[in-house]
Amino acid sequence: ATPDTVTTRVDQFQGVASNQKVAVIVGKNVVAVMPHDGSKPTRVDLKGIVSLIDVATCSDGSFVALDFYKKVWTSTDNGQSWASKPTPESIRPLGLACGPGNSYWFVGSNSSIVHSTNRGGSWSVNSNNEDSMFNTIQFIDAQNAVVAGEYGIFKKSSDGGKTWTTSSIGPEFYPYTALFTSPQVGFVTSLTGIIMHTKDGGASWTSTKNATGLSQFGLVNVEGRIYSVGLGGTVLSFNGGQWNLVKLENFGAPYLKGVAAIGKGSFLVAGGNGAWKLVTAKN
Repeated sequence: ATPDTVTTRVDQFQGVASNQKVAVIVGKNVVAVMPHDGSKPTRVDLKGIVSLIDVATCSDGSFVALDFYKKVWTSTDNGQSWASKPTPESIRPLGLACGPGNSYWFVGSNSSIVHSTNRGGSWSVNSNNEDSMFNTIQFIDAQNAVVAGEYGIFKKSSDGGKTWTTSSIGPEFYPYTALFTSPQVGFVTSLTGIIMHTKDGGASWTSTKNATGLSQFGLVNVEGRIYSVGLGGTVLSFNGGQWNLVKLENFGAPYLKGVAAIGKGSFLVAGGNGAWKLVTAKN
C-alpha cells in the first residue's frame, strides 16, 4: 500500500508501537495500523475530542495509547478497535510505558508517576506535587525502570516501580525521551539536540556528538544498534560515541517522533504531515 491510502498530510503523528502482528502509529484522533505481513494498512478514527501523544505495547500483545485529554485507550485486537478509561484529573499526562503484568504507567505534571494494574480501571499516583514535568518512562525489564524530566531529573527503580531514587543529569538539561538497553547503559535526548549517555545506571553522564544539532524526539534499539529520530525528519545512528545521519531516499518530514523496531532489522518511523517510513537498518 502507498502512504497516501492510510495517512493524510494533516496527520501529525506522535508515537509508534509494534507487536507480533502489526505496528500502530498514533496522533490526534487517528490510529494507522500497519500489518507486518504486508497486507493493507487500515486507518481507525477515534470519536470525540482525542489527542493521542504516545503508545506502548504490552507483554500480552495489546496496545495502550496515552491521550493528552487525560485518558488511556486500550486495543486488544491488534489496533482495530479502542476503548478509553479516564486518568487522574489533576495530572497532565506526557509519557507512557506498559510495565510488568500488563500494568499501565505514565508520567506527567506535578512530578507524577502514575500506574494502573487493571488497564486504567483505577490508578495509583506517586507525586510530590513539585512543579516539574516528567516526560518519559521506560521499563527496562520487570524490575528496572527509569523516568526523566524537567531540570534534568533522573529517577530509577529496581523494584518494579514501588520505590524510586532521584539523581540529576544536569539542571540545565531538559530530557525529552530515554532509552536504556540495560539497567546500566542508556541514552537521554533533549530539545536542544544534545543526547546524553550513561554506562553506570545514571551515576554519571557524558554528552555524545550530534552534528545536526537538531532536537531529538525518539529512540529505538534495533538489534543492538541505537537510532534517534527528530526535527527535520532526521534519523541518526549511534556509532563509536557519535551520531551519524542515516540518509533516507525520497523521504521528508517536518519532524519524526514515533519509532519502533519491527523485527528483521527494520524499524518504523512516523511524524509530521502524515509522514511514515519503514527503514531497514544498515550494519
